[in-house]
Amino acid sequence: MADAPSPRGSLVDAVHRAGLWIAYRLLLAAWFVFRPRRRGVFVAVWHDGRILLIRNSYRAGVTLPAGGLWRGETPEDAALRELQEEVGLTASPDALRFAREIPSRFEYKRDRCSFFELRLAAPIEPLVDRREVIWAAFVPRDDALRAPLVPPVRVYLEEC
Repeated sequence: MADAPSPRGSLVDAVHRAGLWIAYRLLLAAWFVFRPRRRGVFVAVWHDGRILLIRNSYRAGVTLPAGGLWRGETPEDAALRELQEEVGLTASPDALRFAREIPSRFEYKRDRCSFFELRLAAPIEPLVDRREVIWAAFVPRDDALRAPLVPPVRVYLEEC
């Protein structure tokens, strides 16, 4: 049985979540004013007909492991980095398959969202940091479509 988080750890996590919440709102304000063009990646991790969804601490709704590209980073590298950062999953580049690109105007950005798929032969227990990601679970596709998904993820799942 895992140890319960210490009160100090819980407080530190809460401070990190508050910082992320504030930073996200500042980014939304900047994106509202500047309407930037961005590149983003999403990773659909599938196992036994279920997809891995996550909930971020700073945003309403659920999504897939996702994020923006760093300068000079390929979409594939960003997808692998986000898998590791958000759910503790390390995958080989050849296990990742490009699925499609979905344009989006979510969060006031003009995004080109690259979607990748990773099919797992065995189940994994996603690891969340309780800071950026506060929940992760594998759910059936139909259940996912009933959830409050971020718009690009909804488009992806409706097209599957």
